[in-house]
Amino acid sequence: MNIATIGTGKIVEEMLQAIEPLQDVQCVAAFSRTREKAQRLADRYDITKTFTDLEEMLNDAEVDTVYIASPNSLHAEQARIAMGFGKNVICEKPFTSSQDEAKALFNLAKEKELFLFEAIPTLHLPNYQLIKEHMDHLGPIKLVQCNYSQYSSRYDQLKNGEVTNIFDPKFAGGALADINIYNLHFVLNLFGRPEEVNYAANLFSNGIDTSGVAVLSYPTFQASCVGAKDTTGVNFAMIQGEEGYLYVSQGTNGVQQVTMKKKDEEEVIISVQQDDPRLTYEFRRFQEIIKNEDYHTRDALLEHSVHVASVMEAARKQIGLA
Repeated sequence: MNIATIGTGKIVEEMLQAIEPLQDVQCVAAFSRTREKAQRLADRYDITKTFTDLEEMLNDAEVDTVYIASPNSLHAEQARIAMGFGKNVICEKPFTSSQDEAKALFNLAKEKELFLFEAIPTLHLPNYQLIKEHMDHLGPIKLVQCNYSQYSSRYDQLKNGEVTNIFDPKFAGGALADINIYNLHFVLNLFGRPEEVNYAANLFSNGIDTSGVAVLSYPTFQASCVGAKDTTGVNFAMIQGEEGYLYVSQGTNGVQQVTMKKKDEEEVIISVQQDDPRLTYEFRRFQEIIKNEDYHTRDALLEHSVHVASVMEAARKQIGLA
């Protein structure tokens, strides 16, 4: 993959560090609206080309894949434009702001026979795969709990009157889209789309959700997803069945350690040591899918992203965010 980045924020730097150990994966271009930001990123990571004109970058024949890490509300349009230039796309979470946008991108990727992925590392981590393998030991599932709470310095800025993109309704920001989205992916990839979604949130004066609880109702169990950027909490996930439970420490974004407790047995660690940076696993997977022209896996991942987009959209509408 010859990657071009859109965006210069923290997640872009994390991605650039994550692809360093991968063979035949490199960043060859950086785009930003300001030349200084693009050049600063390029200097730090030995990126040879910088652009402030998006179409000029997309016309570069060396670029075959575009990594989108712009404000949430721009994802769908930039992905559409990039695929229009024949580029594969890796789009940061949240994939899109609505189910219709996600479906439209899915259809465009199929029409143009391109690869399109949502960058959500949880799904590709070895320990997440181990959770799937051990689900049968729990018996009928009754409850799922997820909490990902991380106090944000940008919340302090918000309280001081400075509205950054992540807390701006115009850019589809908020705690659900930025942090609770990991919990949604964790649950939906295991259990599919819920029958009902209910979202209650703490709202700032501009209407943005700074924290909240999404309750996902399935036919035989309930799942609660807590996400906060205005508090710090104990980050974890727990899947509770009649025969035992699985417990994920440190949250759904990294799935660092997983323990299992079955009836009348001691709790045991079932996870492995994940030595690579968490984003390395997803980019390695994307590389394999593209190399093998595995459109079946592309479609399965995109269908999942559409489901998550539909749940997020329904939840946001309940608190007045379009």
